[in-house]
Amino acid sequence: MTLIKEHRTVPIFHKTTASLILLSASLAAQQSGTPHIDMTQIPAGSFRMGADPQTLPAAITQGFGIMSPRPAHGDFDEVPAHRVTISHDFAIATHLITVAEFQQFDRAYKPVAAYPDYAAGISYQQATDFCVWLSKKEGKPYRLPTEAEWEYAARAGHQTPFFTGDTPPARGTPNPWGVFIAEGTPEWVADWYGPFPSASQTDPTGPVTGHFRVVRGGGLDFRKSKPGEVLPAQSPYFARSANRASMAPSYASATGNIGFRVVQAPPLAPHPAPPAEHFFETAVKQTPVDLTLGPDPAKPFFHLHELFPNLNGKSMPEVGWRIGLARGLGIGYHNSAIQVLSNGDLLAAYYNTPDKEDDPDQTILILRRRAGAEDWDMPEPWPYFADAANAAPVFWNDHGKLWLFWGFPRLIGAPPFAYMTSLDNGVTWSPVQFPRFTAPIGRYVSQPINSVVRTADGTILLPTDSTGRDADGNGSISAVWGTHDDGKTWYDTGGRTAGRHTTIVLARNGDILGFGGKNSAIDGHMPLATSSDGGKTWRKSATPFDELMSGERPSVIRLASGRLFFVADFNATHQKHIHKDGAYVALSSDDGKTWTQKRLPADILTVGYVTATQGPDGVIHIATSKNTVNYEIELNEAWILSDAPAVAAPTTITNIAHHTERWPGGKLKATWSTGRATDGRILLEGPQTLYDEAGRKQWTATFHLGIKTGDERFYRADGSIAWQKSYAPDGTWTWRNFDNAGHPTSISKWQGKTLLDATFPGEQEP
Repeated sequence: MTLIKEHRTVPIFHKTTASLILLSASLAAQQSGTPHIDMTQIPAGSFRMGADPQTLPAAITQGFGIMSPRPAHGDFDEVPAHRVTISHDFAIATHLITVAEFQQFDRAYKPVAAYPDYAAGISYQQATDFCVWLSKKEGKPYRLPTEAEWEYAARAGHQTPFFTGDTPPARGTPNPWGVFIAEGTPEWVADWYGPFPSASQTDPTGPVTGHFRVVRGGGLDFRKSKPGEVLPAQSPYFARSANRASMAPSYASATGNIGFRVVQAPPLAPHPAPPAEHFFETAVKQTPVDLTLGPDPAKPFFHLHELFPNLNGKSMPEVGWRIGLARGLGIGYHNSAIQVLSNGDLLAAYYNTPDKEDDPDQTILILRRRAGAEDWDMPEPWPYFADAANAAPVFWNDHGKLWLFWGFPRLIGAPPFAYMTSLDNGVTWSPVQFPRFTAPIGRYVSQPINSVVRTADGTILLPTDSTGRDADGNGSISAVWGTHDDGKTWYDTGGRTAGRHTTIVLARNGDILGFGGKNSAIDGHMPLATSSDGGKTWRKSATPFDELMSGERPSVIRLASGRLFFVADFNATHQKHIHKDGAYVALSSDDGKTWTQKRLPADILTVGYVTATQGPDGVIHIATSKNTVNYEIELNEAWILSDAPAVAAPTTITNIAHHTERWPGGKLKATWSTGRATDGRILLEGPQTLYDEAGRKQWTATFHLGIKTGDERFYRADGSIAWQKSYAPDGTWTWRNFDNAGHPTSISKWQGKTLLDATFPGEQEP
């Protein structure tokens, strides 16, 4: 096949964007009904794909507005840089598909006001549908470029951050191969998003599957330049040839900024890269032990679990990622979510910030505590939308269907929230979904709060933060969104509550009770907003609780006993910033008219952005944030209603039972044992082994009273050991990571969740 370079007239640029307007082509498209897309020929060849080899200049990496400084050698997902060969010539559009060109395919498409010169706000599916349509129209094979083809064409033979070196090209300047790379304009490419391999590749096409598609050419978040002005968060960093962003393929927005360009090239042949793997989705047993067995509800129960690793001042990218912690893990974790799953495991989720909140590299992180285990697994960033800050996770177990909601506080064109669901306890997930509204909606902040409820008629209600003011002029408010059809369509309930970060629960009579939030008060007390009409209107009253300010959010749930459970921070002095006055829990038997309160132990200075849930055994689980050490707190109603302090850890275990689970095909999946501890909990006891679907050993560990002892090992699919953790009786443990040949790459020593020391065989310690 011969690909011919076509030519257009001199480009003209809109004064408010960096997108290319090709006026003669637009007129031709309107007249002929077929887009005339300018293509430029790209020769076959090889290049080094990924992070640029040199240290990036400060003008590129400096922070910009809300952003932290960028990494000096590029983002973690741009490494390892690796050799890529493009074995075929191809032609690529010199510019993004314009509005006029796209409207030949979809006459209903309306331009995005902020980006009028190209088809912005397009979903991945719309982009690929356009390629299919264009191929039929012209009788030539069109598709989206692969990620490798895009970077190869953008670099045009250069290995510097831009084809012009360390400085971005002037607006309207094509690269030496005739490709116009607009200033930070994001574009869909063909690949699923995943980690780079280290080996050389030929014509790579990315992972076979995934949840997020790669976006190239620019970032996805906004910044505020001056009052009233919103612009893309484009330091030059996001326009580098190596920069990677990612987004759910279903994302389309009437105010979004993602566009696309096409290539004329051979059909894609499968040359997949390895998919992203996450431990929280791995080696998960689906068979629950009796989940109703637990501590005696008549006896006080209280227990703590530490959640996060503490690197003792060491750098996360320089040390943490190298000793086995997930790449992309940051240093700031807050805004908690927690849920007991149908197999007895717990999942927790938090913000994961590299430095500043709402930085484009902010993600959600998830971690799992396996049923019967005392220790939480190490956290992992997921879902990961590169260059688009994710925030505010919320879990909800809907009778075995697990929902995960979250938001995008700075994403251009963001909806109020996004969500995914899982039917196997968080092992596999549905595609990312965005709400489809059946009517116009009011103002909002894309930031869900910590509660989801289902009403008597089956309606699901989810609160998020909001902007604007309520009917009384209060500017600290929340919105509540509803769906009557399990998420197929959504609607704005109409009213706004009396506080930011309002947590909701249903009253016995069906009313919605919305408790407080931060930066709102009635006579110094946290407000209660009550709605009797499904959220259309709200009436306000004062609660007996202290008002909350920055860094705090309450949580309320309906317990199996019928009582309301409440947890929040004290703030008797009405401080405006994060304070450490301690925290409390409370119970109400009359829908919040009266409460029994109890202070949490003195070492819990704050619960911060807190979330609570209850398991089938009656135990209440609380996930704290804003502490130096964040905890999962376990307690029961008897502890709240008594004067009992924290309860001692169990010392013996009885009633040992052995369990097995099999894969659907009949092969052995897991063997393990549990027993009942003296405090009533069902804990892991003895050896546990999990196997993959091929029958290969995947994970082994030994437990006593739910605590790991001896050696814990995790294996790769080829049978080689990926890592080993060795536990000593004094609570210290050693973590060894290995390469495929079995050589140790890192050895770290820990005391509980605190890093004591780390070495890297064959390297100098950083």
